[in-house]
Amino acid sequence: MTIAFEHGIELPQPPHQVFALLADYSKVPLWLKRCEGVAKASSGPNKVGDKLRYAYCESGRHGLMDGVITAYDQDRHMAYRYFDKMMAVVVEFHMEPSGEGTRLTHLIDITPHSFMAKLMSPVFKMKLPKQTIQTTENIRDLLAKEAVSL
Repeated sequence: MTIAFEHGIELPQPPHQVFALLADYSKVPLWLKRCEGVAKASSGPNKVGDKLRYAYCESGRHGLMDGVITAYDQDRHMAYRYFDKMMAVVVEFHMEPSGEGTRLTHLIDITPHSFMAKLMSPVFKMKLPKQTIQTTENIRDLLAKEAVSL
């Protein structure tokens, strides 16, 4: 059983600015509040197949998830798959031109694997919409702050 939620917003920035923010792993903790950091195992430009490590803190519990870039279409689409012994999480961002700005769609899909994660599924399902909406609003706010500082 997977738990999924998708949310879209309109942003005044063009797709290349939105994509650049999302592709900068050093900035992920600025818009994803439970994230303590994302590190890429290799150097160079991001590409499909690159390995990632995601550090997080959820309800006071620190953890790590391994990940991989599964889609990377410049200024249009990026996707990741993160996994640990408890679950697999697919994270996607779609960017479409919308007037002078961007229509950003953010999708999260969680597949619980462990017995404990399966027991927690109702909690994940309840929290996922609010967390996904808050994440997109954080992205909006960060883009606005970056525009002011230019």
